[in-house]
Amino acid sequence: MLSEAKLQRRIPYLDIMRVVACLLVILIHTPIRQYDTYYNTPSLAGAVYTVLVAVNCNLFFMITGALLLPVTKGGRAFVKRRLWVILPPLLVWTVVYLLEHAFLLHNFTPRLLTSILFHPVEGLLWYVYVLAVIYVTLPLVSKCIDAIGKRGVEVVLVLWVLSSFIPYQHGLFMEASQWSHNMFGAFANYYGYVLLGYYMHHYGLPVFSRAHGWKWGLLLSLGIVGMPLLEFLVQGHFGVSWQQHMDTITSDISVNNIAMATLIFAVIQHFSPKRYDRKDHPNAATWWPALSQCTFGIYLSQMIVMRQIVWPLTPWLGRTHWVVDSLVSGVLVFLVCFILVLLLRRLPLRRYIVGK
Repeated sequence: MLSEAKLQRRIPYLDIMRVVACLLVILIHTPIRQYDTYYNTPSLAGAVYTVLVAVNCNLFFMITGALLLPVTKGGRAFVKRRLWVILPPLLVWTVVYLLEHAFLLHNFTPRLLTSILFHPVEGLLWYVYVLAVIYVTLPLVSKCIDAIGKRGVEVVLVLWVLSSFIPYQHGLFMEASQWSHNMFGAFANYYGYVLLGYYMHHYGLPVFSRAHGWKWGLLLSLGIVGMPLLEFLVQGHFGVSWQQHMDTITSDISVNNIAMATLIFAVIQHFSPKRYDRKDHPNAATWWPALSQCTFGIYLSQMIVMRQIVWPLTPWLGRTHWVVDSLVSGVLVFLVCFILVLLLRRLPLRRYIVGK
């Protein structure tokens, strides 16, 4: 249990956000068990499920911006400290997944070793690779934010949102081969989520205000619902395949994912307690920080737990509808990973295995 001083330094809504983001990451992976039914077979359930859970890792990038911008320490000290948090666990779990590929999945190839510096051996580890680059460049970005101020950040975010229409620019708008030739292409990157998290944490968005709430509700609805409807109902008449539809709405830098991330962030930020209070909210002060501290370890361990523990022990789920299978598997994976990380956190070198 955290001491009272450490508990008061934590930000409740960001703890809750980590847990929600971690669960969404697992839920985007659990349909792999029935991949062809989920991804290759046209269905309303597949489209709705994807729109709801595809946001996952983007919330983690927003949390990074909310917590770490502006950078107040010296650049070298900041980078060293942040990289020391994520790189040792990345190395440990890279070895774990290499062993799984070699001895359990029997699909090990030398290329897995030669690509480690640039590409993860397990797909889900891509997030840590991107996060490492973001950490290295955050001190520079922080200085840029100081230079351009709030209005400058708003301009960058607007340009970034415009870039999020790129995945939809096929079929009705242009040939698929023309996607890369886009005037906003330079802004289509994960840093937009980092800046969005920073902006919402420090300035907020009037999503729940009387005067502007309906405007934001309309904009977010158009992004979350309107653009996927355009993709599935209109773009299909121009020869766009189901796989292209799914690629569009699962693209991290797409307008529907930005709108969903903004909505989730705003809702959790608005309704979460401002601080932990063990007297008034004893359960929240106990469980949310504990779960939050385990999310990095849960994220790193989820795929091996999913493939080697949950799926073998739940063969009956493979005979259910893939949505039921995915939801139940996701909850089970989260719980098993949580217990696993709690056990690993008892080890002397726990920070090198599951982070701080």
